[in-house]
Amino acid sequence: MLDELTLNNFYTALKEMEDANGAFLNTDLEDPSFVLELKYDRHTFIEDIKRALSPFEESQKLNITGFFGFVLEEHETFTSLRGYPSIENLNKEDAISYAKVYHYVKNFVSDNEITIKNHPVTTKCLNSIIAAFPEFLTLVGKVQHHTHSYSVDVHTLKVLQGVMKNPLFKTLKEDDKFALQMAVLMHDITKKEGEIDKSHPACSAKDASFILNKIDIPIELKSKICLLIKNHDWLERYNKGITTAQEFADIFAEDNYIFLMLCILAEADLKAVQRGGAFYNKYSATLNQGYKEISELIQKKVTAA
Repeated sequence: MLDELTLNNFYTALKEMEDANGAFLNTDLEDPSFVLELKYDRHTFIEDIKRALSPFEESQKLNITGFFGFVLEEHETFTSLRGYPSIENLNKEDAISYAKVYHYVKNFVSDNEITIKNHPVTTKCLNSIIAAFPEFLTLVGKVQHHTHSYSVDVHTLKVLQGVMKNPLFKTLKEDDKFALQMAVLMHDITKKEGEIDKSHPACSAKDASFILNKIDIPIELKSKICLLIKNHDWLERYNKGITTAQEFADIFAEDNYIFLMLCILAEADLKAVQRGGAFYNKYSATLNQGYKEISELIQKKVTAA
């Protein structure tokens, strides 16, 4: 569980970012100069870990990084970081045996900080977020498939901004607002670097269910967050006929607001793919059609019950 100060700072940061007159909602995130810079960046961390592990056999390397909760995966032109580097719950013997790796992991997750030039308020908020959820650090600077204009971290923030700017967001209950904010922060938490990753909604939901254990929230709220993450790709599945409108209605019928929240998320997610909104413009009609069709089916199920 998070300590009280860290948790309070995290909740305060979300509230500050939600403020209609605040810095975050009034920042142009499409500006290419809006970049999250880490004091100890992912690339340097990966290279330091590779160097520290160089004396070991491949099987030993996997065992060592496994102790610290992550793995390095070699690609043709880059090395990716999967998982979440951590020094929590580590055996003292492992920390001593692999002191160099421990040092680098500690610097990355415990002694790191984000800077965004000319955006001190948002910088402060994001540092409160990574203090509570250092898992977000793994997204900073992570490159997406070439369809996307933004790295995963900026994309995530643009989705968060879009969600909280949506007038429908203000109509939600406080718990639902929080659920949607948390779902946004974690919706791409497992997304693979530089490639199309169709598995990431389900994988991100699974990881979120463990990450959320560090805060004391009702199981129903945790389940709602994970359901939102798992289904944040609903529009693509609807558009391609992978999941029918009736199947979605059956999934979301128990809570009238879940599908509304997913639609708020889907709109923001589409708008955060490419600069200028081209991706959203391409699929906005499908979004409206899906919202209408599935909402009507949900309403029929609720009325019948």
